[in-house]
Amino acid sequence: MEKKRIVVKIGSSSLTDSHGKLSITKLREHVGALARLKEEGHDVILISSGAVAAGCTSMGYLSRPDTVVDKQSAAAVGQSLLAQAYATEFKNFDIVSAQLLLTKDLYQKADDTISKLLERGMMPVINENDSVAVEELTFGDNDMLSALVSGLVRADQLIILTDINGIYADNPKTNPSAERYTHLKDIPDELMEAASGAGSDVGTGGMKTKVEAAKTAHNFGVDVFIGTGEGSGKLVEIMNGNGDGTYIAKPVKELA
Repeated sequence: MEKKRIVVKIGSSSLTDSHGKLSITKLREHVGALARLKEEGHDVILISSGAVAAGCTSMGYLSRPDTVVDKQSAAAVGQSLLAQAYATEFKNFDIVSAQLLLTKDLYQKADDTISKLLERGMMPVINENDSVAVEELTFGDNDMLSALVSGLVRADQLIILTDINGIYADNPKTNPSAERYTHLKDIPDELMEAASGAGSDVGTGGMKTKVEAAKTAHNFGVDVFIGTGEGSGKLVEIMNGNGDGTYIAKPVKELA
């Protein structure tokens, strides 16, 4: 497989347990899969949610807080916990991780830093700086951040990992017979309208934000995958066209 620049976005629901706590078991699996991509020779950039969720337990919150100051406080605690967890797990693969906390007004200035980290074989781990961001300077969620970073670094592929295996014509939680799309060449307006809202108690986004992010990244010329996966080989499988989800690009057989 030719070398590609790949942005991988992992949401809070894919990093936390049933109680909303940061799950080292889940994080360890993701790190193993990211390491496999690097072993294949690709440049890999991680967009990771989870700071607020990671900090909630230490702050004594039983669920994700609602107020801005509570979210910012939880993020301030959780960012260090998340960064340390990634640093520890990536070290097992001799990979150095580097945390970048971005705000909407500064993200475009991160291009040179990201490029230098990739040049040195490191793993950029990017999150929105939730501890200081105010509403008018936020990305809205890390789905859109992943799309914008994909365009900024001229990525070949954006992989958005979530707990739903792709884009459906209707909400599969309320309509079990809803059609799932495996390949899309673009994202029509009616699909944007049909996308459901937030699907998790620990994250800020849902399928709607992922579809919006996919459309943004696709407009930048980046191929997109939205879906799920298991094990250390899941990201390689996605790049090989065998992912459990939706590809927004030309059909895989045309990409070969």
